[in-house]
Amino acid sequence: MKNTEDILDLLDRLDNHIADDFESQDLDFKQWNERSSEENIKKMITYAVCMANGGGGSVVFGVADKVKGKDYSIVGVPEGLPADDFQKRIYERTSPHLTPVFEKLVYHEKQLLIMHVYPGMPPYTTSDGSASIRLGKDCVPFTGELRRKMMDSSGQMDFTAEVIFEDWKKHFSPSAMERIREIMQRERVDPRLLAMEDEELLRSIGAFKGEYLTKGSLLLVGKSESIAQFVPQHKWSFRKMISDMDYTHRHDGTEAIPIALHELERYIAVDNPVVTVESGLVHPEFSTYPTIALREALLNAFGHRDYRMNGTMLLKQYRDKLILTNPGVFIGGITPKNILHHPPVARNDHLMDLLDRLKLVNRSNLGVSRIFSSLLMEGKEPPSYREVGANIELTFVASPLKEGFINLIKQVVDEGNYVDVDHLLILQYLIRHEQIDVSTAAEVSQRSPEQARELLSVMSGDFNLLDSIGSGRGRYYTLSRRAYELMEDNMRYERQQLLDREAMKIRILTILKTRNLSNKEIRQLTGLTSKQVQRLIKEMETDGVIVTGKGPATKYVLEK
Repeated sequence: MKNTEDILDLLDRLDNHIADDFESQDLDFKQWNERSSEENIKKMITYAVCMANGGGGSVVFGVADKVKGKDYSIVGVPEGLPADDFQKRIYERTSPHLTPVFEKLVYHEKQLLIMHVYPGMPPYTTSDGSASIRLGKDCVPFTGELRRKMMDSSGQMDFTAEVIFEDWKKHFSPSAMERIREIMQRERVDPRLLAMEDEELLRSIGAFKGEYLTKGSLLLVGKSESIAQFVPQHKWSFRKMISDMDYTHRHDGTEAIPIALHELERYIAVDNPVVTVESGLVHPEFSTYPTIALREALLNAFGHRDYRMNGTMLLKQYRDKLILTNPGVFIGGITPKNILHHPPVARNDHLMDLLDRLKLVNRSNLGVSRIFSSLLMEGKEPPSYREVGANIELTFVASPLKEGFINLIKQVVDEGNYVDVDHLLILQYLIRHEQIDVSTAAEVSQRSPEQARELLSVMSGDFNLLDSIGSGRGRYYTLSRRAYELMEDNMRYERQQLLDREAMKIRILTILKTRNLSNKEIRQLTGLTSKQVQRLIKEMETDGVIVTGKGPATKYVLEK
């Protein structure tokens, strides 16, 4: 699905193209009907259903799609449109309910309205039963034949909620139940839950439908042969890789999720080095791959995989990384670029509910944050998600422990500040790249530019970990001297200061080649004080920069 930046790039090309040239499976342009508000709402409902059935997409209102030239094609929409009301009307008149996201955008001095429709689990219809589906750049009637083909390929019910109408005891695995109790005890769940008998505990979490287990329950407490019979898609595998093609160890299993979790953690532990950090009387130990991150990642993989597809949940351990792959694609609008903060969406709602009630996962979408945080708190690289065909791939890089970074975070927390995953992502980016602007901070933290600007403000003000340089669009941030001191890396700070100063000179010289600059303009460019600008210009005399005029009329000129 196109993001705002992609859409802006296409709008920039409308002087030489018509908007229809850029319409595609996930993008359409529509002109606003100024005579009839109801017609616009009907159009929104139609296209919301169409895009949702077609896998999601965006509709840009306020663009004439058959006219070349921005002056003629960018016609805009009225200001002050009630986006919340549009969302409510669409929600009320679609089945299942759709809640597209509206975004207002000013372009070419005109206001545009973008409707983002995220993919879900079709089919969707209007409240009167009519439906269309996006095929290429057209919305075509969603006929019974098309719906049947879609159901054949994707289905729509929760597979894990299906009931197994057989005596549950003959499929029950005591060893799987014991593993569940071990995990629950480790997670310090309510002792009253642990004190229950097996059947009572399972009934309390909703594992039974009447007197029978569900497929989700079977995945948690079922025997291997029973799972192979009723959920043959459930397969997991481990490979100890020595290259992309060769491995030294292989294990394949169909055991229940708790047993699989235990086995996979055991295999990883064989080559998951532990570092001990001396800190007074306490000597904490840190693994290359934190246990919390691994457990959350594995449980998420089992809980969110598509059990309607054949495939194996595969964990590959390389010398320098872990790669976890599970069948299924992102759903409900989740992408690798918004996975941190997107509202939770469950493909296997029943299974995730069972895991949540057992306190094995968190349904508030905190699991992904825990994966990121447990790595970032130790100064390690964040994980990366991506879709590979019909699979989701998660990669952990074997990053070294950074004791200085741990010390920095401890100091900030001890001062009464709350450090969350957004702050950690920005700090880690700065350690690797040394500079960050608002746009990059928004991308790194998966937040809006406004939220990223506030994060940077807090980190430079309350935390005193960042220095702000420049102003306006040219503003960027670097780690402060205090941050480097807490990480015991003062030499790097001094080196960075020299590099920043040289970057300022290059920027000033580039502009002076086209026009003269005042002291105020250079202050805005660099974030320096008036006296600091004067000293910087003095250093640049060897580059041909001279001073003309006096007082407010002072200008800096590049000699020809």
